[in-house]
Amino acid sequence: MQIRTKLTLQFILLVAGILFFSHYFIYYKFREINENEFYNSLHSKSLMTAEMVLHDENTLKPLQPNEKPSGVTLPFRENIIIYNDRLEKVFAFNHDANPLSAASLRNIKAGNEYRFEQGKSNIIGFRHISKSGKEYVILAESVFSSEDIGHLRNILMVTFFIAIGIVACGGWFYAAQALSPVSRIVDQVDRILPTDLSARLKLKNQKDELSRLVKTFNRLLDRIQFAFKMQKSFISNVSHELKNPLSIIISQLEVSLDKAERSKEEYRSTLHSVLDDMRDLSGITEKLLQLARVYSEDTNIPFEEVRLDELMLQTRESLLRMHPEYHIVFDVEGVPETEAELCIKGNESLLRSAFLNLLDNGCKFSPDKRVSVKIFFNAAGNHRVEITDQGPGIPAKDLQLIFQPFYRSSENIHVRGSGIGLSLVESIMKIHRIILDVDSAQGKGTTFRLNFPAAA
Repeated sequence: MQIRTKLTLQFILLVAGILFFSHYFIYYKFREINENEFYNSLHSKSLMTAEMVLHDENTLKPLQPNEKPSGVTLPFRENIIIYNDRLEKVFAFNHDANPLSAASLRNIKAGNEYRFEQGKSNIIGFRHISKSGKEYVILAESVFSSEDIGHLRNILMVTFFIAIGIVACGGWFYAAQALSPVSRIVDQVDRILPTDLSARLKLKNQKDELSRLVKTFNRLLDRIQFAFKMQKSFISNVSHELKNPLSIIISQLEVSLDKAERSKEEYRSTLHSVLDDMRDLSGITEKLLQLARVYSEDTNIPFEEVRLDELMLQTRESLLRMHPEYHIVFDVEGVPETEAELCIKGNESLLRSAFLNLLDNGCKFSPDKRVSVKIFFNAAGNHRVEITDQGPGIPAKDLQLIFQPFYRSSENIHVRGSGIGLSLVESIMKIHRIILDVDSAQGKGTTFRLNFPAAA
């Protein structure tokens, strides 16, 4: 079922329910008012008749079953009956009327007014005290018939069905009006092609729920476009980064094999060069594998308790083994009292890789190959790590680009690297919910600040 049809039916059912209960309430109250007026009129008539009959109550005697009343007889559709205190019938306009049970008469004599229906007649019964102080039970019977109630019922039924028809037409029209922006959105989405993801949805009204939907969808398109762009860039850069060292290795080997005889030093030089290129290629491959792992398993990476200071020291030792010429100054402030306060929740392998990249970058870009590491411990778990180098700094225009995969500043193109490290660092920080800030000034170095979340 289409939404337009569903909305129209729901609207019809809602209005039909409201109209039905409102019309029923009107009809019920109108009938109640008419019945009250009927019973009040019947009560007054019977009371006047009783006053006239009981004027000479001493002459009243119980009527015999076959005794006919004297005087004027009302039509059978109306009747007034009077019972004495012994519940004997002493007066009746229509003597043949069906009598009430003794239990009902005793109940009325006890002081309760009765209103009820018997057959086609409506009857009211009540207790009456004569002027002499004697008790009597009076029953007044008549047929309740009101043409006004019938007319009102017919009018309400006709107006109900007319209103439902109007509501159905109006609901169908307004459902179409309400869903027209959705139809326009669907048409716009259909026109978006994979070859042109720059198209965005447009909506005139910017203050309703559909505008939020359009904005959310446009943000989704932004992410999709960015993902496609990054995918193309990733494939292009990966092929370029892998092709370059492979081409260099091949060319060096071809040159080495070009001559039949070469000196031992020339072969050693070639092998050292090939080894350096292979290390670069291995480093690029390792970072690409880590980056792929982070992107594909970011929700399934196991976390454990890791001591932050030990992890940083282990990373420092690993980097110094690979690059003995590096200098890393280590400092700790605010050491907690317990060992548990030194720990963080995280994946040790990924955090070590992130710290290794930051330390390696800092040493690599510093003229003296030196970086300083400061760890600020906090009892609440909001630890902070600052890694500062004395390099040339990062230009302001490049600060927003350094975390993109394979991005390398033109000013540092001469420094060996792949442009993957900082992208990997940012991805690892996001998984651990660690806030990564960068402060840099040209000619004064760069500081990477890692703010860890609270222990809880």
